[in-house]
Amino acid sequence: MPSLNSQWLQSLLDPFFMMKSAIYHYVRILILEIFEGNVPLSAAQWQKIRDSAFSFFWLQYSGEREKGKKIAPSKNTPSASAALIPQLLSQATGTVLEIGPGSGTCMQFLQGSQITQIYGAEPCIGLHRQLRSEASRYKMQDRYHVLNASANVGSLTHELIRKEEITSFEAGDTLFDTIICVRVLCSVPDPKETVSGLYGLLRPGGQMLICEHVSNPWRTSKGSIISRIFQGLYMLLGWAYFMGDCRLDQDTERILLGTADEDKGWGNIDLEVEEQWSLFPCLHGSLTKKR
Repeated sequence: MPSLNSQWLQSLLDPFFMMKSAIYHYVRILILEIFEGNVPLSAAQWQKIRDSAFSFFWLQYSGEREKGKKIAPSKNTPSASAALIPQLLSQATGTVLEIGPGSGTCMQFLQGSQITQIYGAEPCIGLHRQLRSEASRYKMQDRYHVLNASANVGSLTHELIRKEEITSFEAGDTLFDTIICVRVLCSVPDPKETVSGLYGLLRPGGQMLICEHVSNPWRTSKGSIISRIFQGLYMLLGWAYFMGDCRLDQDTERILLGTADEDKGWGNIDLEVEEQWSLFPCLHGSLTKKR
């Protein structure tokens, strides 16, 4: 771990400012609901408030990142992932599934001619308008398709059938040459089930491209027990509730390596972890499915 410098301290404080902004939007929308007389609130209304608040937060947050450099990390970037994403996504080919594209910040790196179609599975409807706007901005509206779906196989295939992208789906069908997961697996309800399902949708020889923040490896020489403690502290303060169910303390690498089909498995694994000292260690690289 590096010495106690401004970069490390900033990594400990970044979540505080992110969470502060997310809570502001949550409280604002909650007050509007109360003033409009929508009380008592049902479970569905509470969830709608959470989704709307996170949409406003993420549009603001990603917009601030856009004002800075597009590739180099900035003060608004919670890890080294911004610098890693362009090269990582340049590996995408064929029919691509992007899980949780958010407001479309990765779209600029998916314009290569080696990509035929892209499906962006985004369950937060409040972000769909911005996604479509980004597709038009990069002249990708004919090959970027926004899906109102989560990372769950049932949700994905239902939406693909509804939009007539496929006519039917049976267990064992493979649909995608590349699956992209950028800062999203930390938020899915059941990551093991999700990864297993995505693995099943990947064609033989296809790649899963990964860029995810993970639990700090504090037991290793490059990890930080202080950063790990802060991860736990932010989780106790409600990070997941206000930040779209994001988990700071998830061991995503173990999940990725442990949920593939035992017979076929991954043919090639190329994963690394950057900034292991920080509160946002970044797991990045690719997993290739055996042919």
